[in-house]
Amino acid sequence: MMKKLLTALVAVFALAGCSGNSEHNQGAQTDEVPKEVKVEVKTKPETIKPNEKAEIQAIVTQDGKKVEDADEVEFEVWKDGDQKHEMTKAKHKGNGVYTIEKVFDADGVYHIIAHTNARDMHVMPEVKVTVGNGQAAHEDDHSHADSGDVSIHLMTAQLNANTPAALTAHVQEKGAALSEAKVQFEIWRDGSDKHEYIPAKEGTKGEYKAAPVLKTAGNYHIKVHVEKGELHDHIEQVVEVK
Repeated sequence: MMKKLLTALVAVFALAGCSGNSEHNQGAQTDEVPKEVKVEVKTKPETIKPNEKAEIQAIVTQDGKKVEDADEVEFEVWKDGDQKHEMTKAKHKGNGVYTIEKVFDADGVYHIIAHTNARDMHVMPEVKVTVGNGQAAHEDDHSHADSGDVSIHLMTAQLNANTPAALTAHVQEKGAALSEAKVQFEIWRDGSDKHEYIPAKEGTKGEYKAAPVLKTAGNYHIKVHVEKGELHDHIEQVVEVK
């Protein structure tokens, strides 16, 4: 009887030890800092001609391994100097490659941003490609600003009066998503002295959203203010509300 009791006690302590080790291991895994998600943007062919089909690729990796489960990859493409931006969701081709097909209809320099949500991170690398005999325009594009280490990018869909306006700001610092910043959208109608400040909420790291209702049609100024610690930066864009 005593031998059976001792055996049972040993088994109980063994289980307790395993449980403790398991909890310790889980804690260690939880505390581990996740590896950075990296995105490389390429085009096929590298030399692009107008009115010919090209493939735009985002190659997504983490810790040197291909990411097959990105939540979303969306390409933003616009011609240098244009205010009109085209957004297209990518398809997963396999082996960490997410692609779209695009026909560039004119010579010029084009900007491409691969907005990538993967593993609770937001990455938005930008590249420029030359189509045909393209040359860069000298106009400013206020929808995307890169001042030093901080990059702020404002995205807007079709905006209509008396309908919630979907505003999204992507903020990066030194190429990585800037999280837990104070972000506000300052909005005013062209010619008006009345400015409205709308606080944005962070969803995916570095992605800040708000949905204000703009009551009348017209041109509006939207200034994105970003603050964190001693950092205070902003960009401004003019949008049309129909």
